[in-house]
Amino acid sequence: MRVENLIKRKGGFVPVIGADKSLTEAIGQLKIDDTGALVVTDDGDTILGIISEENIVRGIERFGRDVVDRPVTDFMSTKVVTCDIGDSMDEAMALMDHHQIRHVPVVCDGKLCGIVAIHDVLRHRMSELKLEADALKEYVAGRG
Repeated sequence: MRVENLIKRKGGFVPVIGADKSLTEAIGQLKIDDTGALVVTDDGDTILGIISEENIVRGIERFGRDVVDRPVTDFMSTKVVTCDIGDSMDEAMALMDHHQIRHVPVVCDGKLCGIVAIHDVLRHRMSELKLEADALKEYVAGRG
C-alpha cells in the first residue's frame, strides 16, 4: 500500500500550528486535534518544524515551569523527517523505526499534504496480517 492510498482513505487533514504561537496554544491545539504532534508551518505548505508531546516535556525540563508563553519555535524539532506521497507504507514504517519517531509529515511536490502516525502504520500492518492469516486458513482448508 502506498502512503497516497492512506491519505485518501483517512483524509488529508494535517494538525498544524504557526511558528508564532505560544506553547499554551500548541498544547490546546494538540488537545483539539486529538494528536501527539503538530506540524509547524506558517503557510500550510512549507514545513518549518514539528512539535510533539515529547518536545514539550523536554522543553519543560530545559526551561523550567514558566514556559507557557514561550513560542513554539523554542520547542519544535527543525530536522523533520518526511516521506513522499508515493512512498510505500513499509518505507514510512522504516523511517519511523530508524528515527524513533511516531509522526511523519507527507510531502507532495515539496509541499505538506498529509501526515502518517504510528497508529496508521499499525492499523495497516494489522490489516495485512489478517489478510495473510485468512489466506493461510483458506489454503490449509483446501479452498485456496
